[in-house]
Amino acid sequence: MRAVVRDRYGTPDVLRLATLDAPEPGPGEVVVRVEAASLNMADVDHLLGRPRLSRLATGLARPKSLRVGLDVAGTVEQVGADVTGLRLGDRVWADLFDSGHGSLADRVCVPASALAPLPDQVSFDDAATVPHSGSLALQGLRAAGPVKAGERVLINGAGGCVGPFAVQIAKARGAVVTAVDHGDKLDLLREVGADEVIDYTRQDVTRSGRRFDVVLDIADTRSLVALRRCLAPGGRYVLIARRMGSFAEKALLGPVVGALTGTRMGTFAWHPNRRTDLDELAALLASGAVRPVVDRRYALDDAAEAFDRLSRGAARGKLLITP
Repeated sequence: MRAVVRDRYGTPDVLRLATLDAPEPGPGEVVVRVEAASLNMADVDHLLGRPRLSRLATGLARPKSLRVGLDVAGTVEQVGADVTGLRLGDRVWADLFDSGHGSLADRVCVPASALAPLPDQVSFDDAATVPHSGSLALQGLRAAGPVKAGERVLINGAGGCVGPFAVQIAKARGAVVTAVDHGDKLDLLREVGADEVIDYTRQDVTRSGRRFDVVLDIADTRSLVALRRCLAPGGRYVLIARRMGSFAEKALLGPVVGALTGTRMGTFAWHPNRRTDLDELAALLASGAVRPVVDRRYALDDAAEAFDRLSRGAARGKLLITP
């Protein structure tokens, strides 16, 4: 089988396409034939080995696992002993964040418990863009909430991997959504349904006098004090953290600032690959309430190019990788 691998932490040029032995499922495991995968900023972090604290789990000097790739959609090809509820040919999807990664390949062997059924009406391409970024968006909005119809929602850093899903999920809840990113991403944000878009290079939304019921902060570029100015009385601010320092700051100081100002401010503990989240996201995809936007499609051979495009912030939507 073919798989994208790396021998060390580093930039996309450490990636290579290798031929590996086909996997054999052990007890409780399933081999999935990969139909589609996609990239997330978490894949870039995993490639670079950041934050450095994460290397306690992934390998201090060199990565323990050669494999890369979180999001996967495909069909069950082999079933190991003690697996129930899955049969050959079943359509499945997952986020492999806590299951060894490895979706950038022809096949991947994963615990059966990591897989959720994929409805027939959801394409593999659409499904592959969603598990990691979609669950972050869903859990972030849930932590703020729940978001209610008519509420004013500000999404800061809305043009990346997570933001377009957050915009659409908030809209599906009936919210009025303002999306913030740089000018190159504004058309994308309009396309996914944002009611208003703001170019942060031209306007500082924290000094605009506007007030929002919910602020979902994906960019993580502003202070708690600045973001507090955006909150209406009783408003809620939630950070989707990528940096340990920022997570600690918002987790420790956010509740203090919130208590002093009559708001709620903080972050949340993300739980990867929750079956209930994948089922909810599948329903949103099947209904058309969430429509993934694919920027470009790549073959496995061109995975390094896809990683480079994402790491430079050039992608307008998800980057799809198919065997």
